[in-house]
Amino acid sequence: MSRKKVSEEHKKEVHHRNNVKWDRENMRSLTCRMRREEADIFKDWCAKRNTTPGRVLKEFVLEVISEEDQDSEEE
Repeated sequence: MSRKKVSEEHKKEVHHRNNVKWDRENMRSLTCRMRREEADIFKDWCAKRNTTPGRVLKEFVLEVISEEDQDSEEE
C-alpha cells in the first residue's frame, strides 16, 4: 500500500472518530414506543408524503420549541 493511500485512510478514520465524539457530546435521540399497527400507519403516511418519521417528528419538536420561546417572550 502506498503512503498516500494509508494517509488518506487514516485521515478518514480520524475524521469519523471526531464526528462520533462530537455527536456523542452534542446530539440526543428522542424515542417513543407505539403499537406496531400505529407505527406502520405513520410510516406509510410519511412515505406517501416523501418524508420520514424522523423528519416529521424533528419538525414537530422544533415547532413546539419555537412556540414555547414565543410564549415566554410575550410574558
